Parts: sequence; structure tokens; C-alpha cells
Amino acid sequence: MKNPIKSVCVLRLSALGDCINAFGLANALHESYKDLDVHFIVDKRFSSLFIDENGQPLIPMETVDIKKLGVLKAGYQLYKNLKATKFDALFNLQTSIKASVLSLFIKARLKYGYDAQRRREGQLLFINRQVKSPSNPHVLAGFLAFAKQAGFDDLQPSWNYKLSDRELDTADKLINSKNKKIFAIAPASAKKAKNWTVEGYSKLANFALSKGFHVILLGSNSEYEKSLCESINKNTNDKCVNLCGKTSLRILAAVISKASLVLSPDSAAMHLASSQKVPVIGLFAIHNPDRVGAWNYRDLEVSVYKQVATKELQGKTPGWRYRVHDENAMQQIQVDDVICAFNKACEKYGI
Repeated sequence: MKNPIKSVCVLRLSALGDCINAFGLANALHESYKDLDVHFIVDKRFSSLFIDENGQPLIPMETVDIKKLGVLKAGYQLYKNLKATKFDALFNLQTSIKASVLSLFIKARLKYGYDAQRRREGQLLFINRQVKSPSNPHVLAGFLAFAKQAGFDDLQPSWNYKLSDRELDTADKLINSKNKKIFAIAPASAKKAKNWTVEGYSKLANFALSKGFHVILLGSNSEYEKSLCESINKNTNDKCVNLCGKTSLRILAAVISKASLVLSPDSAAMHLASSQKVPVIGLFAIHNPDRVGAWNYRDLEVSVYKQVATKELQGKTPGWRYRVHDENAMQQIQVDDVICAFNKACEKYGI
């Protein structure tokens, strides 16, 4: 029996790592079902990752600028852009009230949202179809459940950033690796509590250098991240190539695509690596890696989440969504454990 759904709108506003995972769903639908009309709606702050160097979206896409316009004006702008379109299905992948209000401006026959296990902030009031939560607590597993509920069975996430030769050449020039294996450290998440220590990152950088790797440091243009990368580089006697603040999102993706191995806390860089099948060591203490880990490289993660969370809960097993409150929890990650993950990655993935 043919699927009666001929058009799907995938809505995910933030954060960047979640938008990357949402793109994995939207792009998989776009590539797997050639007759399916797929639109991706994302916050303007992150949209440049999904637009090629010629200004063309990787898949049909609308951006919203809630930060500048507010949710109502942004919603009205979205309505004007899509007023001639009525989708068969809207996948609202975000439980925030902002996303729910925005969904009111999107015409769709079926409006899918989460079931009681995953939804929050009154999302039930804005949907007419509830998606059954999968047994896998991962955020992306939850996204894929939308496709399954809508009749698109056995869909696997797929990412294609369509990086151009120019973008890849730019990455090569920035890295300047001289044919060495590349170890990329992206030390910062958007939330400081999720970051490991300068000492820990520095020791991994020096270990990789001793093994003949070319080490690069990645990050945004924020003063905090630039300071963090400068501190790490100083501890290696400036032997790293510090690219912090020197890449756009597209060039960041291109640089990561060239890496042999990436080290990162729970961050967009981690998801960028995973989505491009670049081995990545994810570091976790604050959030459950079963929910937010690298989709393709759970085998390499180093996590103290379970023991820290269990201790906070006085021996009780933490729920899949529990957030650790100890702002210094990441300091409990041991350098030896990360080096062990480094060696495992080299052996298992032939680095």
C-alpha cells in the first residue's frame, strides 16, 4: 500500500547539534523518497551549515529569525513564505513552546509531536498525532520514530553537506597537515559545564603529537573558546594549529571531514564528526550519553555520567533525561581513560 503522505515539513529550531541530527532525518527522507516533498525549518543562526556555497539549500528549507523578530513575527513571516503550501505532515521535533507556537503558522493535515514520555511545555495542545517513543532514548532515535509513525519504515539517518572542492581546499590550507594524521580537538560546548579541563585536553594534544599526529584546535569566535584553545596550545608549546574562531560552519564541517580522529564534549562539533563518519571521542558527565551521544561512535565515548548521577540521586538509577547538577562533574573524567579511547579508535578504525 502506498504511503498517502506526499509532503513532510521537518521543524527543529535548536540547538545546532540537534539541528544536525534533524537534518539527518530530513535528508534521509529527501534522498530515500524521490517523490516526497520535504521541507526543513531551522533557526537562521544555524542555517548556513545547510546552504551550499552557491547559496542553495541542501534540501528545501525555510529559516526563522526568532532572536531578531520574536516568535510571532517570525511565524507570520514563515506563514507568508509557505502560504501556498499545505503539507500532509508536520514533524515538530522540538518540545519548546516557541516551536509549538511557530507550528501554528504551518499548514499541515497531520501534526506529529511526542508522546507523554518525551513531550514537554504543553506540546499536546498543538498536535493531532502522538509519536510512540522508541526504546532507544537517543534524541535521533526519537526523531526517526516520527518517520516510522508516518509510515516511512526502516529509515536510517543520512547526512550530505555537499561540501565543494573550494570548501575542502580551504580546509586543507587551514589545516596544513603535510600528509600527517589529523587529531582535531573541539574543546568547548555551548555550556561551560559540559567542557573538560585545559589540563586534560592539553595532555591529549601532547599525547597525539608524540604519536606523530598533526593536532588542530577548533571552536567559535567567542572570547571564552578562543581563550580555552590558546591555553591548550600554550601547553603544547604552540605545536597545535589553532583554528578557533577562523572557520564558518561550512568550513568547520570541511575541516572536521579531513580529521582522522576528533575529541569533543557534547557539542555540535561532535555531531558534525559523527554525521560525516569521522571517529569521535565524546566526553560526558552532565547529560546522559544514551540520549545525546555521537550517533555513530558510541563505542568511543568516555563518560562519568552514570556514577555522578547515581551519587547525586543517592544510589537511585537516573532517568534517561536526568541532568547532573554538579558543575564540576567533567573534572572527574580521567586522562588515562581518554587515552585508552584514543588508542582504541586508532586500532579499531585503522587510524
